[in-house]
Amino acid sequence: MKVLIVEDEILIAEQLQRMLKDIAPQTEVLDVLHSVKTARRWFMQNPEPDLLFMDIQLSDGISFDLFNYFDIKCPIIFATAYDEYAIKAFKVNGIDYLLKPIDEEDLIRALEKYKALKKNAQMPTELLQTLVNHPAQKGKLYKEKLIVQHRNASIPISISDIAAFYLDQVIYVVTHDGQKYIAEQNTLDEVEDILSPIEFFRTGRRQIINQQAIESYKGDAAGKLYLKLKTNHLPEVEISREKAPVFKRWIDR
Repeated sequence: MKVLIVEDEILIAEQLQRMLKDIAPQTEVLDVLHSVKTARRWFMQNPEPDLLFMDIQLSDGISFDLFNYFDIKCPIIFATAYDEYAIKAFKVNGIDYLLKPIDEEDLIRALEKYKALKKNAQMPTELLQTLVNHPAQKGKLYKEKLIVQHRNASIPISISDIAAFYLDQVIYVVTHDGQKYIAEQNTLDEVEDILSPIEFFRTGRRQIINQQAIESYKGDAAGKLYLKLKTNHLPEVEISREKAPVFKRWIDR
């Protein structure tokens, strides 16, 4: 299997290569590209790979721009943090996405979907054109209210009132004023699916934070970030070194 990686975060690209070597040692990484410009040059000079790993937001633009120049037919697995329209589209289409930082089980699942897709010829180009035009960004409707459980009762609360979600056997909802409830959803993936990626950020496997709940953040020598939240009912939130650049782009967009 010949693979091309388009990713501008060097640590993420290196991590992906190591994991591919362990999980699928027969994989040949043809190249690692860090920008739309270098990717355009590569596709002008080389045949398509068997599988393409691609970040959405690159240092010099959006990777979807490539589809304006090339009729790329190979399967694509996106690496992303909060571009929900891409996440949903590729779930439906059978190609997975990798949420940064990349999880080994997610990568295994993605490769299994690739193998299944390989039996069905090629990815529909209509999907790629849909993503190029970003229609979901224009028309996607996210939840405005959430039903939560409190003292054996179901209570509707506004999404805007929620400071954070965190996983601790069940999914807890903490509001800006410190109230704590239990969500009806079973996984953070389900919660993330109903939230606007502009307003909420998944800091890791166990927490999703509302931008309005963040008071400040600081980094350490290892490249990790630590968020201080406005509510005192949540501990300091840690963001990994790999995901720190993604968070900074999200908070400063």
